[in-house]
Amino acid sequence: MPDFDSVSYRYITYFDASAAVKLIVPEPGSDNVRAHFNEHARFYMTSLCFAEALGVLKRKMLRNQLTREAYFDACFELMVYLDRGRIHLDDTPGGGLEIFLKAEAIAKKHKLDLSDAFQIISVKHGKEFIAAAAQESKTVIATADLELETAAEKEGLRVWNCEKSPRPPECLTS
Repeated sequence: MPDFDSVSYRYITYFDASAAVKLIVPEPGSDNVRAHFNEHARFYMTSLCFAEALGVLKRKMLRNQLTREAYFDACFELMVYLDRGRIHLDDTPGGGLEIFLKAEAIAKKHKLDLSDAFQIISVKHGKEFIAAAAQESKTVIATADLELETAAEKEGLRVWNCEKSPRPPECLTS
């Protein structure tokens, strides 16, 4: 693991499922995600995105894009990143019906699924985003999902499409 300085800690990346899978499985954009992951220290996912990433890995196995053994290895690798604190789970503030209604409104407004809408809410209003903003952090959603990219930008968030660009916008490097 690299020696992370204080600059790398100011850059927070929220992975959606598509970016998390690229960290684990070789596909377009994987080299970009891995390079960024090796240079920076603060990575987050919502629990919904984590579950969605596991579902994507399962789908790859069912479509014979991953062997059963490779599927288990990929799931294990993702779990190790969580267990060792390289990726943290961070979810929407509060919960309940009010958050659901906000997510539903964003999903309908931008033609997203609820998982993507919850991620936008988490980054916009979550405890980590607020704490990071107070320290002049750069927070970005990493994705290969064009609809999420477009919606997050319209909601005023920084977004990195890891298939289109080798590095996130305004990325602070050590």
